[in-house]
Amino acid sequence: MSKIFKNIAVGIITPTHTKKSFNIGVQLAKELGSELTIIECMYKIQPKLYFFETKSDKKIAATQISKLKTELANWKKIAKEQGVNVKTKFALTDSITHWMIDYVKDNKIDLLIVDYPKLSTIEMTLYDDIINTIHHESHCHLLTTK
Repeated sequence: MSKIFKNIAVGIITPTHTKKSFNIGVQLAKELGSELTIIECMYKIQPKLYFFETKSDKKIAATQISKLKTELANWKKIAKEQGVNVKTKFALTDSITHWMIDYVKDNKIDLLIVDYPKLSTIEMTLYDDIINTIHHESHCHLLTTK
């Protein structure tokens, strides 16, 4: 019998998130013997000057990258403690939607698990659009956790 989901990805796309999507991804990967990837996406902070990045812009970007790498290292450590090998990926991007869709298609992800915690009304509208677009354009199964 072939595996239902060979490649599972957990996409962390909201600024605040819970561990629910991560825990489900680890549990499914463990039970199904699937590959697991943890993806952190964050909007890139736009430069203050339109045409080039200043030193402070570069410092802000470095801080964002450092934060993402630290968080991914923690996710990886927790998964290894549970006996699951994890690949990690991060992105500072102008469009979380397009980056995630491209990643899912290029890496043949079968199941994408996305955390969807309580957000403000404005954030909820934005992330509803992101999740709906990913669902319609990625052609993979999408599981949202609340």
